[in-house]
Amino acid sequence: MSQIYKRELVFVVTGIVALIMIAEYFFTIPGVGGKDGIANQIKTWALIIQLMAIGLGAINLIQVHLRNVQRKNELRPYSAWFLIFFAIVTGLGIWKLGTGVEPFAYTWIFANVYTALSSTLYAITGFYIFSAAYRAFRARNLDAAILLIGGIFVLLANAPIGEVLSPWFPTIGNWFNNTGQIPAMRTFIVTGALGLLAYGFRALIGKEKGFYSEVSG
Repeated sequence: MSQIYKRELVFVVTGIVALIMIAEYFFTIPGVGGKDGIANQIKTWALIIQLMAIGLGAINLIQVHLRNVQRKNELRPYSAWFLIFFAIVTGLGIWKLGTGVEPFAYTWIFANVYTALSSTLYAITGFYIFSAAYRAFRARNLDAAILLIGGIFVLLANAPIGEVLSPWFPTIGNWFNNTGQIPAMRTFIVTGALGLLAYGFRALIGKEKGFYSEVSG
């Protein structure tokens, strides 16, 4: 099959699936919606493809970390620990599926390793956000000065010390949230939705080349 036919096949399949899902969402058509409809079957296929993609991602991770171990570079210890824990947790998960009993080691790893690492990562992210806010709030021009003033009022509105210093701080901070932040976020959401619709329409008519790069390449 030539590359042209492959590309056109992707166009046709994408268009048909998109039209079926749109029809199932907006209209009541026998054979399309419902439990036994084709739209529900497509959702099931999408779930299967998603699980297969997760499996391929796991295989790719194993290959990458195996190469790091074989090359003996600076990432070798971390890759080795990843492979060890991947094998242990995968084995415990298979044991759980086979016996129906959750092993103690599985619960211990989740509570004492995964949860602890997640909390650590969250704390590090908080410090990163704080450093980024410090760089953004430097009043180098008028726009940065307005951002700095608004950030101070919002900070004092949420901190207990703000209400102690003055009852006006919570009022001004809430005004910045309700009058400035919420309308701006709604603007970003509406703009993003319109951009998503435009991208989907371009993909349906074959104008979005990035969507078909793997097929057309």
